[in-house]
Amino acid sequence: MKAFSDPNFDHNDLANLLSKNIEALRNIISIENLEDTKYFNSQQGSDRKFSPEAIRILEDKVSRLKISFENDSTILIELPKRKPVEYKYSELGFRSNETKTWKMFINILSSAPYTFEFGTAYFYPDKNKSTNRQKIREYDAKWKLLDELNKKLLAFFRNEFAWEFPHGYKLYDYATLGKNGERRFKFIVQPSPSLDHKVSFSEIEKPFLSLDENELIIKIRQLNIDDSNELPEVLVAAINVGVESFEWDEKKVLKIIKH
Repeated sequence: MKAFSDPNFDHNDLANLLSKNIEALRNIISIENLEDTKYFNSQQGSDRKFSPEAIRILEDKVSRLKISFENDSTILIELPKRKPVEYKYSELGFRSNETKTWKMFINILSSAPYTFEFGTAYFYPDKNKSTNRQKIREYDAKWKLLDELNKKLLAFFRNEFAWEFPHGYKLYDYATLGKNGERRFKFIVQPSPSLDHKVSFSEIEKPFLSLDENELIIKIRQLNIDDSNELPEVLVAAINVGVESFEWDEKKVLKIIKH
């Protein structure tokens, strides 16, 4: 490197210039790191400690949220005591309504009783379950799609409602009365007002027909978790099964609902 030979050049000016440039570079790096951290946290969830009470409040907020299928590109989201709001796939962070993740979400929202399961993880070509076990690729692929869907919904709720979630939070859980391995979303999934004729009432009743009376009561109380005066169609179907199968009268129904 050639030394500066200009006798009029002040070396103090060079030192000051370098100092300013280094400080500016540090500021740029700090800003970029900050933005990266914000993005990472928005995707992964917060690492801060959540108390049991904070988790309880969060679970309550999620459980009172209502989401329904509107069409192949749009869903309706309703917060307690507010009108439903329409959201397109792009507003939820999906690049297209043709992505596998969005289609999975729509399929769940549009199929009563709105639960999902992915079958078994392995198969045994020789029918001997002690040897030669092989992984089912479709099983893993579906779980990866669900994980991606969970991340997108968490990011959307965080940006839209300012909700904070602990790291690794799942918006789904085991279905209380479902088959072994069957899951359901923690929020309420209900039919859209525009889908009155797309899902028959008898189809919605089917999952409740195999329950005994005590199981049906538990399921109805689980569904009746909000203060809305307008009962979801699934809850109406469950109550109707109780009336038809166990001869519940109005007094019995009100006792179950208000319990």
